[in-house]
Amino acid sequence: MTKSSERNEAGAEAAPLAVLIADDSAEAIEQFSAWIKERWPQTRLLTAQTPEEARQQAADPAVENFILDLDFGTQRESGVVLARSILESRPPEQRQRMRILFRTVHAGDPGYLHQVERLIADESHNLRVWGFLDKGAVPKRVAQNAFEQVCIYGLSFTDIFNERLKNSPSKEFSNLEFTTVIYICLGVTNEGIGWLIGASRQSVERIITELYRKLGIPSRRDVPRGIPALLEGRTRLCFEAVSRGLVNPHLLREEDAALRRRMKTDVPRLGRLHVHRGWLEAS
Repeated sequence: MTKSSERNEAGAEAAPLAVLIADDSAEAIEQFSAWIKERWPQTRLLTAQTPEEARQQAADPAVENFILDLDFGTQRESGVVLARSILESRPPEQRQRMRILFRTVHAGDPGYLHQVERLIADESHNLRVWGFLDKGAVPKRVAQNAFEQVCIYGLSFTDIFNERLKNSPSKEFSNLEFTTVIYICLGVTNEGIGWLIGASRQSVERIITELYRKLGIPSRRDVPRGIPALLEGRTRLCFEAVSRGLVNPHLLREEDAALRRRMKTDVPRLGRLHVHRGWLEAS
């Protein structure tokens, strides 16, 4: 019998349910804490307002249930990165017992949806139970039911996530196009994108041309010969991607860190692409 099967709504178990609530908003922590205590008064609650504090609290292996905000501010890690770091800090048998419920006011933001989707699809983390809540629009009853489903019964709560993902603007783009948008926003050259996704330069140019079409950005072919254009296509693409929520600072920081790690172990052959060493070491 697993720990989750031993739990019941009244909290009658060998040890109190241990839950870490991490959110940059003290009001949000207070609200969700009250909702939990109202139905499960024996719950042991830990709180944190920064990713660093949350990691310290998560060092306790008895804490298996996590309520994580997705946005701790643009200069800090996202809730997805925090979840990944906690998962990676624990041995496989402890990861299997972890339950993570994400809460956010950016429930429909394609960048956050993409981050969560990638985390869940990563089999190396083996996150079996998780949930997703819209912090701004979900009433107390739904939030309590989500908590019960994820942390008490060990069942994923994904209806809201699936609905937001289905209606996300990112669904207009293929996975390859979405990946290319991210790399362009990181400043990767066409040659670099081709190497990273395993495509020729011509294929990359076709992908970018299709992105221009979908985002309504005039391509160079649309400019009369000999007349300079007012707007530069790739820069405008980055602006449109950000303004439409396809990417956000958290997603770009995570992808940039992943790209730096890859460059340290999977460098292009000499003479194909120049990778500045200072970029690899930058914080």
